[in-house]
Formats: sequence, structure tokens, C-alpha cells
Amino acid sequence: MTITVFGRADSSNVQKVLWLLDELGLPFERLDRGGRFGGLDDPAYRALNPNGRVPTVVDGDLILWESHAIMRHYARRHPEAGLMPADPADAARTDMVLDWTHTTLWHTLGPAFRAVARQGQGRDAPDVVRALDETAGLIATLETLLTGRHHIGGRFGLGDIPPAVALDRWLFLGRDFRPWPAVWSWHRRCAERPAYRARVFATE
Repeated sequence: MTITVFGRADSSNVQKVLWLLDELGLPFERLDRGGRFGGLDDPAYRALNPNGRVPTVVDGDLILWESHAIMRHYARRHPEAGLMPADPADAARTDMVLDWTHTTLWHTLGPAFRAVARQGQGRDAPDVVRALDETAGLIATLETLLTGRHHIGGRFGLGDIPPAVALDRWLFLGRDFRPWPAVWSWHRRCAERPAYRARVFATE
């Protein structure tokens, strides 16, 4: 049975899920919802996802929302892909970074991205610069986690996808990774993956 993903292709949360499904080689159909496509308040959509957000995944009788929960489900369902580390410590690091990306990194970076991409502010607007300067301190935290490691979980896996998608927006906003060589190398490795190239992009 084909997986159906509801959500616009330029949503960072949708991109995480599409990237993961590509890595697993799982076929899916994506239906535009949200942003300029609307549909989030339609009763039929709210019956699937009462939050009225994207993504929503329908897989047979299973309905899932929240991008990281969706990713965890498919990574656990397909252990042969190795996207959730078998080592308990690496699995814990993966969970830690998934939560940190959502609650800390994107909490700071997201408003700067939305101000430019959706509200038309310049990349040099004071609020944008202030948010990006704060984000730089968070990238320094990621640098510490990645120093001496190629990926969050040792090898490429679930923990790499959300921060790599988030930091694509950092590049979109005109910043780079020169102060953080471990992050720079890690993000380049992520960006070389076919699924990243196919799914991850930012637009104004």
C-alpha cells in the first residue's frame, strides 16, 4: 500500500519525512497542503490531523503527524537500513539531537527564515541578524557534538536529517559554516546524498 504524505514540498518538516522515505526506498504519494495550497482547515484534513499542520502521513490504517515521530516510526520499522543506531549510546545521541533541533535550533533559526522567506524582510534586517547571531552559538554546540565524528550517530542516520534540513536555511540566509569545520564537513556529506539533493531546498 502506498504511503500518502500531505504537505507542500518546500516545508522543512515535510522535507525531513520525504528525505527519510527516499533513504528507505519507500514509495509514496505527496499531496500539496499548507502555505499557498491551503486545505489545512478543511474538515477532511482536520479529521486526519486535528492540529491543522503538515506533514500528515496516511499509511493504510495508520495516521501519523509530527515529523520526528513519523521519522522514528519508519526508522524503527526498517531496522535493516540502520538509520536508527543499534548502539544505545548512539541511539540516545540521535534522540537528543532530534529533540534539540526542534526545541532549540529551529526555535531560533526558524523565525529568521520566516522573516525573510515569508515576510519579505531583508537578510540584514536587525531582527534577522540578531536571530542568526544567536543561532551561531547553537551551531557551535553542534560543532562540539560532531568533532571527531562523521555523523550524529556515528554513521549517517535519523539524527542527521533534521539539523541538516534546518541548516540548509542557514545557508539560504547568507551565512556559512567556516567557523565550524566539523559542521561544515558533516553538512557537505549530508548534502551529497541523492535524497538531500532531491528534497531539500529553501524558497523566498
